[in-house]
Order: sequence, then C-alpha cells, then structure tokens
Amino acid sequence: MKILVFSDSHQHIQFMKNAIDMHLAAGSVDCIFHLGDGVKDLESMSPHIPVCYVDGNYEEYVTNYIARKKLKHESLIELSGFRFFLTHGHRYGVKSGLSSLETAARKHNADVIIFGHTHEQYYEYISPQYESDKPLYIFNPGSISRPRDNKFSYGIIDIHNSDILITHATL
Repeated sequence: MKILVFSDSHQHIQFMKNAIDMHLAAGSVDCIFHLGDGVKDLESMSPHIPVCYVDGNYEEYVTNYIARKKLKHESLIELSGFRFFLTHGHRYGVKSGLSSLETAARKHNADVIIFGHTHEQYYEYISPQYESDKPLYIFNPGSISRPRDNKFSYGIIDIHNSDILITHATL
C-alpha cells in the first residue's frame, strides 16, 4: 500500500498535482492524506484516489462560525494493520513541542502520528519504554507550497505486510 501525505498546500496545487501524477505514472497510489490548510485543493484536482483529511487553521479562518463547528480537526484511520492519528497540529501547539500531540496519539492507541502546521519536515521514531508500550512514529511531511525550511515536500508511506516505511520527498 502506498499513501501520499500532503499538508499546507494553501491553494497552490501544481506541486501536489505533479507529485501525484509522478507516483501514478510509476505505479499506484492507494490513498492520500491531507493534513489541512488547503484540503479543498484536492477536490479541484479530482485525483480519483481515496482521500483522508483533517482541517487546519486556514479552514477555520475561511469558514464561517457555524460551519467551523463541523470541521474535522483529527481523524483516526486504520490501514493495513496500522493505526494513523491525523491532525493539522495547531490545536496541539506543535510549534512549541510535541508532547501533547504524543499524549493524544497514545490515548488513541495510534502507531503513527501525522501532522502539519509547522511547514517543516519532521520524523521521529519512539521506541517502546515499557512492555505495555508500542513503538510510535511521528511524521510531518512539511509543506508542498510554502515551506519554512526551503524544501517543497510531501510524505510517502509504504506498507508491505507488517512493515512500514515513512519518507520525505521533495520537488
């Protein structure tokens, strides 16, 4: 299974479209995760690939108050034996640290945390500390359109059997 992960596209769809087209030409893409701040960008592309998404602070800003209450700020998705916790990250203060995000993911028994908002790539693998713990992957694909680290980036998650490989890709 191959999952492409985008965040913070902010209505600049060309790089996202290029990445999707490149992966489709090389094989298949089974799912796309979008972590907010430009979720509607995928609708305009019609990639015909299942999309799992969460809304970000940009969606909060452009949505009226009543609709704001209906926004999806986090999502828990199970695919190929892995439990993914998706969030934009602004409600967890990810620019100041990841401890509250990690606590929330462990509460949901997640294997992988995927977040955006910082516009910077991030990857961490946390080994189990206790026998009752399980490993935890923390991943931010960066921004496909407005990177703060000067890397127009997205994520690729490959799952084969019970193995998971999470990588950054740049354009």
